[in-house]
Amino acid sequence: HLQGATRRPLGRVATGIAVRRGDPRPDIATPEALRTALRAADGIYFPDPERATAGIHFANVMRELGIHDELAPRFRTFPNGATAMRELAAQSQPRLIGCTQVTEINYTEGIELVGALPKRFELATLYSAALAASAASPALAHRFLELLAGDASLALRRAGGFEV
Repeated sequence: HLQGATRRPLGRVATGIAVRRGDPRPDIATPEALRTALRAADGIYFPDPERATAGIHFANVMRELGIHDELAPRFRTFPNGATAMRELAAQSQPRLIGCTQVTEINYTEGIELVGALPKRFELATLYSAALAASAASPALAHRFLELLAGDASLALRRAGGFEV
């Protein structure tokens, strides 16, 4: 139950591909290149393909690429993208790749963004914030909203992966 008139956009967050910082960055610019990059990986880290939006989408991308069943033994799935990326960062073996929302990639130490999924497979979420209709301290809540969605946090949101 929100005050609709107070809604403020935070930004759009794409789904992307990650590798550990310093590892070779595969070409993922086209569906064919993404297929090749995934086939070359010894482990594929991503959120739960049955419950997490990015995981469901990525599993469907692999089905559309015709490689889901072939690569299934290499899947390393976790409840959410942040956990999947932390686990990817903690590994030491070569040839690992991950997929989740760009913000979860950018906010994970030891991981770097290769790029967004190819346009054909694009999945992006538009985030926004608004004041609760029953805010206990409306003035404080409004100030928080301004800090969160205003110009003061714009650079921080962009650095994290929000497209604004």
